[in-house]
Amino acid sequence: MKALILAAGKGTRLRPLTDDIPKVMVEVDGKPLIEHIIDDILSIGIEQITVVKGYKGEKLEEGLEKYSGIDFEEQEEQLGTAHAIGISSFEEPFLVVNGDVFIHRENLSRAVSFFKGEENVDAVIGSYTVEDPEEFGVLETQNSSVKNILEKPDDPPTNLINTGVYVFSPVVYNIIERTGLSERGEYEITESLKMMIDRGMDVRHVRFDRYWIDVGRHEDLERARNLGV
Repeated sequence: MKALILAAGKGTRLRPLTDDIPKVMVEVDGKPLIEHIIDDILSIGIEQITVVKGYKGEKLEEGLEKYSGIDFEEQEEQLGTAHAIGISSFEEPFLVVNGDVFIHRENLSRAVSFFKGEENVDAVIGSYTVEDPEEFGVLETQNSSVKNILEKPDDPPTNLINTGVYVFSPVVYNIIERTGLSERGEYEITESLKMMIDRGMDVRHVRFDRYWIDVGRHEDLERARNLGV
């Protein structure tokens, strides 16, 4: 299995920290956020990693020079997560991790192990229970199957959210090609996943039971820094 890290974002809500560096280079526990993710991916036995760069991409490449074997793809325009994933071209199942999450490595291992342990699964979403689900993509599930995804609903039906961690079979590329623009004017992977569900494809979720923090705001960054590893 290979891995894809989405790292093209600007991180406007983390300014001024992100005025001169990509969002994923903000430090937690003494090293950039993306290095935590890379080290965790390597620790679970995935050695081939592609990073999708964008904003301040040259600084991202410079910062990751110590890692051998990392490939880079460039998302020249911020056109959404589905567009970023579609830049890659894996011919085997692959792990996807949003580059702005602070996550325990056992969660990543759990997602990969779940995918490998099931037959004919098209996608696995890492899920997590939070107190404020209205700020995230909310999952409606039946056992391990995902039945619907609601993006930032006013009245969330559950507290179970999409963590931005996925395992996909290569069939996702066919769906991404058919994914239209969202209301935000982006090609979003949640829309691709809903298309997969509507077509009767096998989309599952696996619950994460170790820490997960979406580092989108200064208060989230502070929580991650206080948590440590």
